[in-house]
Amino acid sequence: MKARILIMCGGRGARLGSITKKFPKPLVKIGGTTILEHKIRSYMLNGFRDFVICVGYKAGSIKVAVKKAGLSAFCKFSDSGEPAGILKRLYEARDLFGGNVVLTYGDTFAKVDLKAFLKAHTKGGNDATIVVAPIQNPFGLVEFDSKGKVISFREKPVLNYYIGYAAVNKSAVDKIPKHMIDMPDGKGLVKFYKHLMNKGRLGIFCYSGPQITFNTEDELRIARRKIVSFYTSREET
Repeated sequence: MKARILIMCGGRGARLGSITKKFPKPLVKIGGTTILEHKIRSYMLNGFRDFVICVGYKAGSIKVAVKKAGLSAFCKFSDSGEPAGILKRLYEARDLFGGNVVLTYGDTFAKVDLKAFLKAHTKGGNDATIVVAPIQNPFGLVEFDSKGKVISFREKPVLNYYIGYAAVNKSAVDKIPKHMIDMPDGKGLVKFYKHLMNKGRLGIFCYSGPQITFNTEDELRIARRKIVSFYTSREET
């Protein structure tokens, strides 16, 4: 079975204020189309046809939107309820995917080459592979000891951060330690990644292309401007 794509759409998106009181964050429109539909159609252009959508908050609205977009034939739903964290949503959806799954957040849109990503994940022999992107810190990063003595000073260092895409083996999901599953929000997922890291089973895939994500109304305004350059970039490749 070709790897399925699992899209996390269960959170409340509370930092968007009144916007997400009306509808869930993945249904926010950018360029006249919901971020969720942007994501699914982008993946379909790259040959993917099987999606698992993990819902929770206003799950019915997401199901209706998927149907109206004509995408129901390609999507299955997993509903762990509103309080569930990301790791629990992944765990409870595990019977809907095969040997591995691409996990992605419903509010993040990036031009990751998923076929190359999955190939790298398989070649690396890891239980999970996370996508990381560079960002230059605009400030000098200072570290100091308990006596107030500076021990490190890095001027505008380039840092690598996780952008919300991962390839995860079902065998690793099946073995998630029980005490992690019910941890709230993204805490369980981070704990799971650290668990795999300590076992030497967590890999990385580097990405430096365009991406769109938003957590606040200001970031949403930026995302709506960036969607134009995102499609321009895609057409130029």
